[in-house]
Amino acid sequence: MTLADSNVFIAYFRLNEAIHKKARKLISSLDEIIINDYVLSEIYTVLMLRESYDIAHQALMWITRNPKIRIERLTNKEIKSIVSFIEKNTTKLSFVDISLLVMSKNRNYQLLSFDRDLNLNYTF
Repeated sequence: MTLADSNVFIAYFRLNEAIHKKARKLISSLDEIIINDYVLSEIYTVLMLRESYDIAHQALMWITRNPKIRIERLTNKEIKSIVSFIEKNTTKLSFVDISLLVMSKNRNYQLLSFDRDLNLNYTF
């Protein structure tokens, strides 16, 4: 299963984004995509700030109504893993990015992101 980062969806909805076509091709090629609720929030917020309310709203409706996109929540154990990781590391990864790393490791998901830092090997 594929766990997607917000940047994939942001590029999908931002027509002028350099990787827009790549994002559209990737998303349409997958049978099932998983995001977490933090990623959904990030998608909406970034599109609202960089594009418009209309585009952010359109993205939110499309994502939440799309049968091939599943939104999952972090468990308490995963949140503790994130906090522990932050305590032990000085990385500049965001909380949301670390949540994706934790989920992909704990749930055996393949992580889909345009962020090269998320493709590095971290230990938890």
